[in-house]
Order: sequence, then C-alpha cells, then structure tokens
Amino acid sequence: MRCIPRFAPLAALALSALCLTSLASAAQAPRIRHVLLISIDGLHEEDLANCIAAGTCTHLAALARHAVTYTDAETTRPSDSFPGMIAQVTGGTPRLTGVYYDHTFDRALYPPSSNCTGPRGSPVRLTGHLDRNEARLDGGSPAGLAGNSAEAIDPARLPETRLHGRCEPLWPHNYLLVNTVFGVLHAHGLRTAWIDKHPAYDILNGPGAPAEGPGRNIDDFFAPEVHAALTRANLALLGRGTAHLADPRRSFQDTAAAIRLYDGLKLHALLNEIDGLDHAGTRRVGTPALFGMNFQSVNVAEKHRWGGYLDTSATPSPALLAAIEFVDRGIGRIVAALKRRGLLESTVLIISARSGNAPIDRTRVKIISDRTVLTPALDKLGPADQFHVADDVLLEWLTPAYRARVGAVIRSLIAQQAAGTDLGIGKFYSGRELAALFGDPRTDPRAPDFILEPRLGVIYSNHPHKIAEHGGFHQDDRHVALLVSNPQLARRTVTGAVRTAQIAPTILRLLGLDPRLLQAVRREGTRPLPQLALAGRR
Repeated sequence: MRCIPRFAPLAALALSALCLTSLASAAQAPRIRHVLLISIDGLHEEDLANCIAAGTCTHLAALARHAVTYTDAETTRPSDSFPGMIAQVTGGTPRLTGVYYDHTFDRALYPPSSNCTGPRGSPVRLTGHLDRNEARLDGGSPAGLAGNSAEAIDPARLPETRLHGRCEPLWPHNYLLVNTVFGVLHAHGLRTAWIDKHPAYDILNGPGAPAEGPGRNIDDFFAPEVHAALTRANLALLGRGTAHLADPRRSFQDTAAAIRLYDGLKLHALLNEIDGLDHAGTRRVGTPALFGMNFQSVNVAEKHRWGGYLDTSATPSPALLAAIEFVDRGIGRIVAALKRRGLLESTVLIISARSGNAPIDRTRVKIISDRTVLTPALDKLGPADQFHVADDVLLEWLTPAYRARVGAVIRSLIAQQAAGTDLGIGKFYSGRELAALFGDPRTDPRAPDFILEPRLGVIYSNHPHKIAEHGGFHQDDRHVALLVSNPQLARRTVTGAVRTAQIAPTILRLLGLDPRLLQAVRREGTRPLPQLALAGRR
C-alpha cells in the first residue's frame, strides 16, 4: 500500500493513521505456507451453487463465505481426468503436455515388452492396466498402500523407448512433456504429497529422474486402485463391518457404499498428512507445502442409473445428493483438522473438479456400443482403426495406410449415419482445426488423426447402464466448480471466464514462487486466477 499524504495537515494525519493501521494488519496477516488442492470429480458449478442455496453442503458453504468463487470455470478439452488433473498442476493444455486422455497412442514409442524391436507405435494406458494386479487395492504391491503407490506399476506393462542407447520402459512421470508444481516445489526444498485413484498418477511428478522407477517430485504419493475388486481381502483392509459388500465381480466404483469406503481411505490418509505424518500415519515428516486428493463419490453417483439428476436444473437425485453430502462432511473434517493444528489461516484450500459429467439431462442419453457399432463403422473402408478411445468423445488414431485418408474415413462415417446407422455424430475436428487446437498429427506423434465430438447425451460405451460420462467438449463435461478459500479472504464472486489450468500458476504465486518456473505457463501464457491477493510464504 502506498502511503504519501498530500492533503491538509489534519487530513494527512488521518490518512497516515489509516495507512499505519493497514500496514500493521498486513504485517499481522499469516503468510500462506500450505496449499491444499481438492478435486471433487464430477462437481459442476451448478452442483456447488445448488447445494449452497439448499443448505445441503454446509461445510462448502462455510468455506465460500471466505473465498473467491469462480462461476465460469472450465476444464480442458478433452475433459478426461488425466488432462484435467495435469492442467491443474502444469498450467498447460493437452497439446503442450502431450497427454490427451488416460488411454492414448504414441507413434514414436514401442509396445510393452517388445525390447524396442518391430514397428514403432504403442498404446499408452494410464489406468489400472499398469498395475501389477489391478484387482487388488494395493495394485499388487505392499508399497501400494504403505509406501509409494507407484511401486505397484509393472514395468513390463509400460511402453518402451530408446534412452542413452538402451531400451527402457517409459514411466508415466517421464511421459509428461512439461514440469509440474510438484517438481518446482520439490526443487525448492518444499515437501509435497498427492492422493489419487491409480498408481499411474505417478505422471503428476513430472519429468525427471529416475528413468527406471517411480518419480520423486511427490514426496508422499498414495493412490489405492479404484478398479480393485470388492473381495473380502480388499474390504478387510478398510476395517470391520464391510464384508457384506463383498462381490468380486464388482469394483469399488460400482456401488455408492463401496466408493465411499474408498474415498474414506484416502481422506484418512490426507488427515494424517495434515497432522504432519506420512499418509500411512507411521512417520512424522511435517505437513506438506502442497498436498491434496481427489474424491470419486460424486463422479460415480452421476454416472449410474441409481444416481444422476432429476431435471435440467441439475437437481440431484437422492443418491447423488447423498454423495455430495458425504464429500461435504469430508471437507468439514479437513477444515476441522486444519483448525486443530493451527494451520487454517496459513493454508489456502482450492476446491475444483478435473471434469464434470454429461449429460445432466438424462433424457438425452443414448448409448452407442464401442465394440459392435463404432469399431465396425471405423473399419468400413478397411482396417482403418489402429487405436481409439471413446467416452462421450472419440479420439481416433488411424493405421498408417489410412493416415493420409482422414477425409475419406470421416466421409464414410457421415455416410453411414445418413444411411441409418446412428453414430451420434456432432462435430469432427481434423486438419488445420485439429492442429490449431490440439496438435498436428503429421508432426506430433501423440496427436490423434481426428476427434469426433458427438451430440450431447451420446456415450460410446459397452455398458448400457451408464447415464453420464466425461471426456467430451460440452458444457456439462467442462463447466466445473472452482473456489479458493482462506480466512483472510472476503467473499467474492468472479463471473468472468477462467480455466482450471490457472490453478497451477496460482499455487506457485500463493507459495511465494514465480509462476513462470512452470514450462507450460511460460509457453502458453497461463495467468494466475484473477482477483486473488494473499501473502505468499517468506
């Protein structure tokens, strides 16, 4: 604050007193020493506004009273969890980060266990597929729960690349093309931690050593496998009274009760970290400068027929409301733990979602089978489909013979729909438009050959009971909640458009570091979130 009196003596004296008071208040305000990042996956801006208005998320409402709330925040295109989360910790779009989805294809890599022989081109599966045993909560390794969860990744399932003259598995953290906030903070001697749903989220470490194992920029990485089966052995790890949920045919994300147990496990780990322990509660290491987790309960409740919304105003069904209330109670426990430790005023909570789910209006849902409709349509001209990923979007990598015939493949799909095979076609991205938005497949080995954005409500799936999915470009996919809370903040609403990628430079600024230390921030000009002024750490 600049305090130079220019007025009459009495006025100048009054102004000087006001300036001294303001400077004293600023000096007394606690410095920000911790940022706690929470992704409530699936939480739309409408969900947050509706539950605050209805009084059904009292803890989130309490945070909003001392927060900047951004009512027009959008996540990435595609709106899949991986590019969505990566944007929040890099400040970059998929075109720059090199990560378009959790399942992608890279024309420059070799397939797993190929010893870098044969033709290049490999799927890159950043899911439970990489686990030593996807059916186990620990991913098939004791370290999956007690230590670094990335130890559960099986190197034999990783794509391969030549490095320093040798063939090496490419670990997720080295697949990412730009650095992350975890890497920047770790390099400055600040402790970091993160909790997520697959060991493959090792990718959030960002590139760097080692080449032959898990990344080291996240000091405490915990990611129990969400696809784990509801076996008695897995449930026993979560405590007594859970055996009645056992059903090995299902995973933790198939029922409301199971996904809450799963989220509860991660929440308990986060509370340990607030208390200055590691996630397992076994070592005293200090509360991290940057840490956080994702909640899955809302995401799961939006996708299943027993959940979803009741109308186009995003009125939640009883099951979805119960999921929102469950997560809200978790937020309450987090805030209470911060207060108990005397950390609330020196901690900024950033609450958002790496994706929404579409459609909110369940009457628009149309399931089109990926296996029996979409794949045959892609191969109508011949073996055109080399790899694709499809949810409520289609990303397509064509076989070498058809890469020069993208237009012909697209025209074939349009003709099939005109002839009566509904493929849900909305808009295609290819050629110059694709290159401008996402990357040029002629020069970028990771960029898809084309992207199909289907009509709102179309979901490419082999699971007929889904009523929503994410990955697409519609507002229901991308319009997510975002608030930044700290007791020093007065309530404020920002209605201008922002992107969740702006969270990354905001984190560094809050912790007193230059946002330009992030490569994606420099290259894409990503700015910190607006109208947010708090003192960073000394």
